[in-house]
Amino acid sequence: MKLSRREFLISAAAIISSATLYSYLETRRILKTRLEMGLGSKLAFIVDTHTHDFGAVEREVVRILGEEDPDMILLGGDIIDEFTSSLKPVRRYLSQLEAEEKYAVLGNHDYWCGRAGELVAMLKDLGFKVLRDEFADTRIGRIFGVDWRDDRNYPSNIRGDLILTHDPNAAESADGRIVLAGHTHGGVVVGGVTIFSNSIYTRGLYRLGDDEILYVSRGLGQMYPLRPTSPLELVILE
Repeated sequence: MKLSRREFLISAAAIISSATLYSYLETRRILKTRLEMGLGSKLAFIVDTHTHDFGAVEREVVRILGEEDPDMILLGGDIIDEFTSSLKPVRRYLSQLEAEEKYAVLGNHDYWCGRAGELVAMLKDLGFKVLRDEFADTRIGRIFGVDWRDDRNYPSNIRGDLILTHDPNAAESADGRIVLAGHTHGGVVVGGVTIFSNSIYTRGLYRLGDDEILYVSRGLGQMYPLRPTSPLELVILE
């Protein structure tokens, strides 16, 4: 049956509206991913929060972490961005993320927004150790934190039991049992086929070798309220 021009435009508008609504709703739905890694401790990996205010998503993350009671919290960067008008809601949010050990790395938007110095000072004040191409000896072994690079070329001496990085591309240079990254927001994946990704690795679990895995989280925020095919994700490792 051939559609008239008017019927086609109405159908197209309905499809676009439905897709936009679905994409918006994915900015509110948090899925929890649990990885059994034999760590002997519980870790919460939080990345791409893009915090603008202290709203429903932030409250839900705090609630989930209250239930999970992690031993360690890892922040993977893009904590803020160019739309973060004040660090007050960011402080309110991060101050409620409780664990005995807390570590963080910075992402591209943390730098691009021009407030990296303020952010680092706040993180340290809240008990986070910020790792900028350096390591920390922790309850699960050595964690190496990779600092963001705009050229996305990383040195070959990235070594640790766990590698914390914003950029999944850094996994190509990393030597560690576990690599945790974000940045992609899960890309756009339809029917298992990646339609768009800003990195070599897009989302989920990758086995890089016999003893090394990379996990790319879809993250917990975004600059714009759209996340096609990619609900929010909070990662728990044990």
